[in-house]
Amino acid sequence: MAKERPVSPVNGQPVPVGRTWKTSEEASEAGKKGGKKSAEVRRARKTLREELLILLSAKDDGSSESVQTSMSSALIKSALEGNVRAFEVIRDTIGEKPVDNISVSTPDMTALDEAFSKVDSMP
Repeated sequence: MAKERPVSPVNGQPVPVGRTWKTSEEASEAGKKGGKKSAEVRRARKTLREELLILLSAKDDGSSESVQTSMSSALIKSALEGNVRAFEVIRDTIGEKPVDNISVSTPDMTALDEAFSKVDSMP
């Protein structure tokens, strides 16, 4: 006879294989651990973002311009040489990305309405 999976005290669903909690306190503790790990990952991402921003504003080796300025110049040069992707990146970054317009129209439903009214009127 197959053993039934324990039910989660959080959502009432069967607990996935490998995760069993005997009490709601254990489930709560597991949730706290997950929340702490999630916050830690968010902080690490923020730190990476901040670090990149600092490095982008730093002076390029042996140059008077920042790394960001050097990268922007290289991107513009690449676009001028015919790199379409570089052009698209510049265009999108400066806010001139074209908007995709999707037109939706409602079809003429009179023929369908007439057909349904005939079917409804049948004995």
